[in-house]
Amino acid sequence: MQAFNTFKDMDASFWAVVRFVSENLGYTERGEGIVKKYPIDTIRVLCKEHGINASEKMIASVAQYSKMRADLLNRFVEKMLMDAQTASEEFRHWEMIHRVGNYYCKLPLNKTKGSNETNCFFTAIINIIAEKTIREITGNSHSLGFDDDPRSLVYIWDNEGRIIGASSRRFDGAYPSIENPKLVWEIKEYYYATTFGSRVADGVYETQLDGFEFKELYERTGRKVYHVLFIDAYRTWWVQGKSYLCRLVDAMNSGIVDEVIVGREVITRWPELLRSIIEEQ
Repeated sequence: MQAFNTFKDMDASFWAVVRFVSENLGYTERGEGIVKKYPIDTIRVLCKEHGINASEKMIASVAQYSKMRADLLNRFVEKMLMDAQTASEEFRHWEMIHRVGNYYCKLPLNKTKGSNETNCFFTAIINIIAEKTIREITGNSHSLGFDDDPRSLVYIWDNEGRIIGASSRRFDGAYPSIENPKLVWEIKEYYYATTFGSRVADGVYETQLDGFEFKELYERTGRKVYHVLFIDAYRTWWVQGKSYLCRLVDAMNSGIVDEVIVGREVITRWPELLRSIIEEQ
């Protein structure tokens, strides 16, 4: 999913009001299993009750945004999210491509013990599609072409070799390298999570921290690092985590993360995005 063009130039005060309204009115329709949209009159009453001075234009914009956010999540994102069984079936298709094509990328195992110990299906699919796309564009099948397991922070330097930026955290992948990358990504797949714990919430906040760092770097130096978040697991993100999906849509539209790719959307959007980044060079 990508940001709405309508709201790309909104300032921090708009996003503060969005957060205030969302927290006070709630993110989901109780008993209906869908994300809420907020009528203008409801927002107006809420602001009056709390002594908030919000213009009619602001109230109307927040109402419009809430409708677009709810439609995106209810009509698109829910359908894209996979469960473990669906992801494993999709993985088998891509694993065959990896095997037949003698691919180099890693197919990591998850950290779950016992019967759930298996490949990280989503991560493996992301890696295979990345290598396949790079091979098709560059014609190079003798090396990986990207970093599928960075074990370092991101470092950015200028043309004179001076470091002008560094990340606080490590990422799950980078193109072409974790050093001076054009694109970095992180992956949150939670197929076997049994509760919606602090791990998932922390993951959202970590993504926001990363985004603030890359946004500051761009505003200070003009150096753009495209920052992507991949998420999957129907139960975790949809059944239990709709409020965090709303926060991710807010982060994306406020420019904190460039794009969030959801579940099976990876099949179509990931090669398209990667191709656009490579062809920019």
